[in-house]
Amino acid sequence: MIISQADKDARYRSLLQKAVRRGHVDLVYTTSALIESLGSKEKDWYRTRTAIITFEECWPLGCELNFNRKFHSKVAALIKVSRVQKIRDASGLGYLAYALHKGDTSVYDGTPEDKHIRIVANAIQRPDDFWRWISAQKQSERQAALFENAMRFKHEGLPRDKAVIQAAAYLAITTDAQETAESPPADEAFPFWVVFDRHTPEGILALREVARDLHIQLPQLEWACFYYEGSKTNGDVSPTWWDRRCKWHFQKVGLTVEEAHLLWEPAKEQVIDALAGEARWLKNELYRWKVSNLKRIESLKRQVDLFIEHFEEVQRDQTILFD
Repeated sequence: MIISQADKDARYRSLLQKAVRRGHVDLVYTTSALIESLGSKEKDWYRTRTAIITFEECWPLGCELNFNRKFHSKVAALIKVSRVQKIRDASGLGYLAYALHKGDTSVYDGTPEDKHIRIVANAIQRPDDFWRWISAQKQSERQAALFENAMRFKHEGLPRDKAVIQAAAYLAITTDAQETAESPPADEAFPFWVVFDRHTPEGILALREVARDLHIQLPQLEWACFYYEGSKTNGDVSPTWWDRRCKWHFQKVGLTVEEAHLLWEPAKEQVIDALAGEARWLKNELYRWKVSNLKRIESLKRQVDLFIEHFEEVQRDQTILFD
């Protein structure tokens, strides 16, 4: 199997976020070390993507993006996200606001909460005004830290990523502080086929073929695959805006949750079969790299452990100081 470097990079990037979501901590370490070995371009991508993943998957941890010049400081942030239950409301609100910004008023459901979507959509339209408004609000220490980090990454990523970061800043100011809760480590083998979604060439091809064979609309199959497998986590905490975003997307593709389940169950095995070779190659490739780089991975783990321990000590000292 001949695979271009660009396709390999896309696989590793997708693998990283899926491993974080599902709480496969060891896999996050291995994938992170591999990405670091690919050179400065991938290390730069990792820094930006770490911030975006944090705001997407557990926005309250946006206050702990304590990066320095060392690669392990970014890995530490993703390890923290991997270990906790996910709070994805910034992602849900940000995606709905972005859709409204593009003119899709179907995101409204006639409830008072519509105003929050409108506010973040206006923030996308007038970002400078939004950030000035946020900075003028009374902020706790954690809110101020999240605001500072959101400001640092406000120009990074795709337009929807920027909307998620704005949504995180808005939620930090307008909602009660949400505490993160530890989640148990993943207790099942990682399904490598989930790496190949509609953001990878192999995933696009497989989903198209299965949709054609089963006479399923491609957008419906893509969304069902993401909803049931691609977005799967090791635990969610009160995902109000995330649930609303998912409900809206089901409506956009013309499905109910019940219909999606009936569609996905027979399609799942065909998707797995279609991607079996790709999944096997990726798993074996990662294993071979891991065996050849055990010292590198162990060194990264030690550096991350020390970084997190030091960060938590500083937080405790500050708490004592300001009590």
